[in-house]
Amino acid sequence: MAPRQAAATRPDSPWLRTFGPPQPAAPARLVCFPHAGGAASYFRDWGGRDLAGAEVWAVQYPGRENRIREGFPPDLHTLADQVTEELRGLLDRPTVFFGHSMGAVVGYEVLRRLTAGGRGGAVLHLVVSGCGAPQRVRPFAGQEGAHLLDDDRLVALLKHLGSGNAGLLDDPDMRSAFLPAVRDDYRIVQSYVPRVGGPLLRTDVTAFVGRQDEAVGVGDAGAWAGATRGRFTLRTFPGGHFYLGEHPDDVLHALREVLRPATTIDTGRADES
Repeated sequence: MAPRQAAATRPDSPWLRTFGPPQPAAPARLVCFPHAGGAASYFRDWGGRDLAGAEVWAVQYPGRENRIREGFPPDLHTLADQVTEELRGLLDRPTVFFGHSMGAVVGYEVLRRLTAGGRGGAVLHLVVSGCGAPQRVRPFAGQEGAHLLDDDRLVALLKHLGSGNAGLLDDPDMRSAFLPAVRDDYRIVQSYVPRVGGPLLRTDVTAFVGRQDEAVGVGDAGAWAGATRGRFTLRTFPGGHFYLGEHPDDVLHALREVLRPATTIDTGRADES
C-alpha cells in the first residue's frame, strides 16, 4: 500500500484539496467528487498512486473535516454553482472528473455549468461511479427518506452499503461529527431534479458500477449514455456500492486507462470549448 499522503489545501480555496507533493509539471489533473457523507480524504491514497502522471485533487464539501463548522448548501444545484466557481482555477490543463455516488451528480452538474459557460473543453472525460443517470438517480433503492431515519437506522444503512466510514460510527463522538453531513447530503441528493435545457455534454463519459451494487443497477448506470454527445463506456467491477474500497487496484487501473489520453495532448486544449 502506498504511504498516506499529507493534504494540502489551495490557499485561496477551502473547497479543493490535494494529496501528495505539488506537481507543477503534471500533464493533467484528476478532480474527485466524494459520495454522500464523504470528504476529500476518501481519495487520500490516490495521491500516492500512479495515475498516468495526473495530479489528484478532491473537492471538499462544507460541513466536514476542515470545514466542519460551515453550513450545508440549501440544495445540490447551489452546491454545483459553488464548486464550479472554485474549480475555474484548476482548468489550466486537461482535466478528468471522477465522482462516486452523489459525487457523480455533483461532477455532472459542474460540467454542465462549465459547458454552458464555454469551459467544458477543459474536462476531457467524466467518470461517474456507483450512480444512476440523472433522470434515474433519486432516490437509490432502499435509501428512500434516508435523511429522516434515526441515528441507529441510518448507521445500519451505511454499514449495509459498505461505506468506508461505517466502522467509525460505533464511536459516539465520531457518529455525532459524521452523521449531520450524511443526513444533509442525502437530503440534497434525494431532492435533486436535473434542470431542463442547456447544452448537452460533449465530453466522453464512462460509468463505473459494482456488479453486486444493490442500490444502482447496471441499467441505471448505462443510462448515462444519454447525457452526452461524446463517447460512452460502461465498466463493471466485482463488489457492491463501495466497490472502490473492495477492489482499489482494479479501479485505479481503469482510471489510468481513462487518464492516459488526457496526459498526452497539447495543454492548449484546456481552453477550448
